[in-house]
Amino acid sequence: MLRASRLSVLVASALFFITLVLRPPVASIGPLLSEIVADLQLTSLMSGLLASAPVLCFGVGAFASPWLVRRLGVDRGMFAVLVVILVSVSLRLTLGYPGLLLGTIAAGLSIAIANVLLPTVVRERFPNHVALVTGMYTTVLAVSASFAASVAVPSSEAFGGWKAALAVWILPALISVALWAPIAKAAKSPEKVLQVHSVSDAKIVNRSLLAWAIVGFFGIQSLGFYAILAWLPSMLIDVGVSAADAGATLGLATAVGIPSAFALSTVIRRFKTLAWWSFGASLVTFLGFATLLLVIASAENGQPVSSTLLIIACVLTGLGQATTFPLSLTLIGTRAGSQTQTTQLSSMSQGWGYLLAAAGTFMVGLLSDLTQSWALSVGLLAALTLFQVGFGLYAGRPGQIKA
Repeated sequence: MLRASRLSVLVASALFFITLVLRPPVASIGPLLSEIVADLQLTSLMSGLLASAPVLCFGVGAFASPWLVRRLGVDRGMFAVLVVILVSVSLRLTLGYPGLLLGTIAAGLSIAIANVLLPTVVRERFPNHVALVTGMYTTVLAVSASFAASVAVPSSEAFGGWKAALAVWILPALISVALWAPIAKAAKSPEKVLQVHSVSDAKIVNRSLLAWAIVGFFGIQSLGFYAILAWLPSMLIDVGVSAADAGATLGLATAVGIPSAFALSTVIRRFKTLAWWSFGASLVTFLGFATLLLVIASAENGQPVSSTLLIIACVLTGLGQATTFPLSLTLIGTRAGSQTQTTQLSSMSQGWGYLLAAAGTFMVGLLSDLTQSWALSVGLLAALTLFQVGFGLYAGRPGQIKA
């Protein structure tokens, strides 16, 4: 048996490496997409599927999490998905486009389950520090996504192609498996009483307006983030920005809000309501998309890309999205009334939320193909963010899900 102090350190270390591998397999694809398309001679449909498949899998896979927890428990379930992630990111380097797509789908499904399990692990292992630990691991998620986006193109250029750039992330996946193995080994089998409560809590959560408001808030926030992650480099390349600069711009957008998001997570438990924080952060995101729309529309009309406006757009969008993501996860961890409700709410929010994000990410690319312009796509993202404002105001009010 692991001693309590040693177990806490091991869990914290494992959480670091788990969160380190939950975004790069997705964040690396966007900056490398043009190179992958040219190398594998992909059609627009194939590239669009590759860009949107991970987020679609985030939604589909999330619904499997309560079932997996009932069968294996949280700790053993986490170990199983970590092993699949390791195998999946390795598979992407073989068999051309089929291997890349199948590996991406398998990684996305596994990451989805891990995404859902993380709030439950935090609530169970660190019950008095949910907001703080949530803020810490979401910071690692954001840093790893930003770093992966920023170094994807340079890594490809330095090490001989996109496969080498994707292979970098096999190592943290391997370390996460090694660190979580003793935790899974020490875990007890799930009890039948927990399975009964899980079914009952599922009904309570599914009928809650508060839960559906969290779904809306999480889903639109995720849609905006993954649409930018998948398509911003392509948008900028199409209006004359170099591939390296487009990747660096994406890195800026995903990194700029990290310090403020982490700072918020350290003090968030002091506030009685999260409604105004959700409102303000969502409004900042809207202003970022509106500014990006101005940049893209002007460039498509023959004007040179304004570096100043592009930086402002990236800063505002990044600040808003970096803040709303930990807010949405904090809502999941604090609005549920029990551990099983937390798993169910996390599954429901991330399941439907990521399905919305996947559909939106695909639609952004499809609208661009149909109109031969990115302006309508960015305008759609801005309009949807206004709905996010309303969902945040409702979900952020004090209270918990009740029967």
